Amino acid sequence: MKEKEYLVVFAHDFQDFRIPELLSVCEMKGVKIEIEGASNQHPYCFITVQQESDIHTILSRCVMIQFIVEVWEKCTSRKELCAASFTGYHSSTSFNILLHSFGRKVAMADKIELIEQIEHLPLDGTVNCVHPDQVYYICERYAPNTPTPDMVVFGPLVGRSDRNVVDRFAVKKRLYIGRTTMDAQLSFVMANLAKTERGEFVYDPFLGTGSLIIPPAYHGAYGMGSDIDLKALHGWGKSTKATEIEYQENQNIAGNMESYSLSNRYLGCYSSDFSSGLLRDTPLFDVILTDPPYGIREASLKVNKDIKNSQFSLSEQFLELLNFAATHLVTGGRLAYWLPIIRDLYQGDVSLPQHPAFQLVYNCEQVFSRKSSRRLVVMLKTRERNEGETSFVVGDSAHGQYRDLYFAKN
Repeated sequence: MKEKEYLVVFAHDFQDFRIPELLSVCEMKGVKIEIEGASNQHPYCFITVQQESDIHTILSRCVMIQFIVEVWEKCTSRKELCAASFTGYHSSTSFNILLHSFGRKVAMADKIELIEQIEHLPLDGTVNCVHPDQVYYICERYAPNTPTPDMVVFGPLVGRSDRNVVDRFAVKKRLYIGRTTMDAQLSFVMANLAKTERGEFVYDPFLGTGSLIIPPAYHGAYGMGSDIDLKALHGWGKSTKATEIEYQENQNIAGNMESYSLSNRYLGCYSSDFSSGLLRDTPLFDVILTDPPYGIREASLKVNKDIKNSQFSLSEQFLELLNFAATHLVTGGRLAYWLPIIRDLYQGDVSLPQHPAFQLVYNCEQVFSRKSSRRLVVMLKTRERNEGETSFVVGDSAHGQYRDLYFAKN
C-alpha cells in the first residue's frame, strides 16, 4: 500500500524545538517517519508514515504541533489548486473548509472566492460550518512581501494535538510558582525530548518549584528532586505573585501536584547540594530533567566543607551535573538540561560540556536577545561510567563568565 503524505502545521514559536520533539516522540513510540520541507521560517513540513494511526500517536504527545492534514493536492499556486483533478478522492459527508495561511492574512471574501474557483472539488455532501462530519483545510504559505502563495495544500483534517495541556498547566494559573518557574510548553517539550514514559523515575537536582517534574507525572512517570533552597521546596516566605504577600500552607510542590491530581506520581524532595554525595553511587533514575541557576535571578550555590552556602561557578556546575548523571542515570537514560550562552562566544557543539559515557542527541536554542540565549541540551547515556572518567569542555564556552558578560554594557 502506498504511504500517504501528511502536512504538519506547527505552532510558530520555539521553532528550534519542533522537529526534535517530533523525532523524539516518533522514536519513543516506534513510529517510522520521513520528514520533508521543514524550516524554522514557516510552520509547515510534510511527513510520511506507515499508517494513519501513527498520526494519532504523534498528536497524542507533541505539544508543538497544532494539527495534521492528509495531503490530497500539493500545489505551488492557487491557480494550480483550482485546476487540480483530485484523482482518487471523493466524499459525500457534510463538510466545512477552513483556510490556514502563513505570511499573509487572508480575508474571508478571498477565502470564499478561492473555494468557489476550485473546479473539481470532490465533495458532494452538504456544507455544515458548525458540526461537519469532516473538516478540510487549505494551507497557504507566502514568502515575505509577496502577494501570492508559493505553496498551497488541500486535504482533510486528520486530527489536532492536545495543546490544551499547555493552557491547563500554564504558569499563570498554577497554585505555586517562583521567580524561575519554567514555561509550561517548554516543560512538556523537555519531557518529550527526554522520552519520559509511564513508570519511569525522573529526577531534578535543581528542583526549585518543581515545574519540570509535572509533565513527566502527567505522562505517568514518577518525579522527585532536590534543591539547596529549602524555602523554594516548601513554599516558605514571600510570594512571587503580585496579588499575594506570603505563600499559603498548600502553596508548595506537593500542593501543585495535588491540584493537578498527580500526587500519586510525586515521590518527594529533599534539601541538598546535588554534588554533596547523599545518594548512593549507583544508577537510580531513567531521566534527569533540570534547569540549573545561571546567577541572573537565582544564585548558583553549593555547600562547602564548613556546611555553608558558597558560590558555585557555572562551568563547575555543569561539569558536576554531567558527572552526577553519569553515576545516577541508567544506561539508555537521558539527561536534559538548559545551558546559558553568550551568542558571540558560542562555537557550536564543541562549547558544550561532554562526558565519555554520553552522546549528544539534541541541542536546541531559545533566543533571549541578540546577545544571549539558552540551549536545551539532551544527552543519552550510552554505557556505564568507568572509574576515573570525568566531564570536560573542549571549546571556549565562557560559561563561568556568563553572569558578568550578561550584564556587561557592550
